[in-house]
Amino acid sequence: MAFGQGDYQYEVVDGWAKLPEGWDFSLVSDAAIDSRGHIYVFTRGKHPVIVFDQAGNFVTSWGYGEFGISPHLVSQSHGIFITPDDKVYLTDAYQHIVRRYTRLGEREREWGTPGVPGVTHYRAQFNMPTGVALGLDGSLYVSDGYGNRCIHKYTPNGEHIATWGGPGRGRGEFSIVHNIGCDRSGRLLVCDRENDRIQLFDPDGNYLEEWTGLEMPGDVWITPDNTIYVVEQGGSGHVSIWSPAGERISRFSGAPGGVLQAPHGLCVDAQGSIYVAEIGGPGRGQRLQKFARV
Repeated sequence: MAFGQGDYQYEVVDGWAKLPEGWDFSLVSDAAIDSRGHIYVFTRGKHPVIVFDQAGNFVTSWGYGEFGISPHLVSQSHGIFITPDDKVYLTDAYQHIVRRYTRLGEREREWGTPGVPGVTHYRAQFNMPTGVALGLDGSLYVSDGYGNRCIHKYTPNGEHIATWGGPGRGRGEFSIVHNIGCDRSGRLLVCDRENDRIQLFDPDGNYLEEWTGLEMPGDVWITPDNTIYVVEQGGSGHVSIWSPAGERISRFSGAPGGVLQAPHGLCVDAQGSIYVAEIGGPGRGQRLQKFARV
């Protein structure tokens, strides 16, 4: 069965991810792809970061004791972002931190104080951050999503230079910044989840426009041709595909027990296949699904 419309139709690749014997997916928060096409899966379970090759074969796993289930840690693994030179950025909402790793899981840098939330009124870094994006000039952006509801901008060296946003429904205001992405023209796309919209800004945080007609947008992924893929968490869950001008060109949806159950994050490989991270409850929607373009 094909899902979607027009030139963007997909079918499920059953059994794509080949986990080691005795392993299960649990609370899959997000996914990303490195320069070799390996898919990194960020979870809240026993195995925080799980890596697969293009064929779905298990490659490695890391992040133990730093994310996911641990007797010494209160963690909510949230967003994963990988730069073109394979720096892996991970956000943990409950620890209030952003960390950078090598592709093999060696920690290089940390932003925020583990377990200590920033003071929300002052938009201090961080209060439940959710995601990272990379600008065309190498600037970094962090969505400080649940507590602060703002965006922080950093130099390519990781030094803080600006913050904008705050709670609300107006332009430049947010009701949970659930994740972010930068497109090929330099615009920052912000998933303003509870306001059912994506807000767009220039690299300095100036408001440009907003896209509506979404149900709780939770994550974005932008391909080299500037096509924009969105996970929508509302309703039965959706994956929608948008042109750079904000026209929705395809969409497929879930239903109880259906093709999507609890989508939370996504990524898209060089062949146009979509990987959807799902973060449901026990026995439902705790998985990574691959949708191959047909």
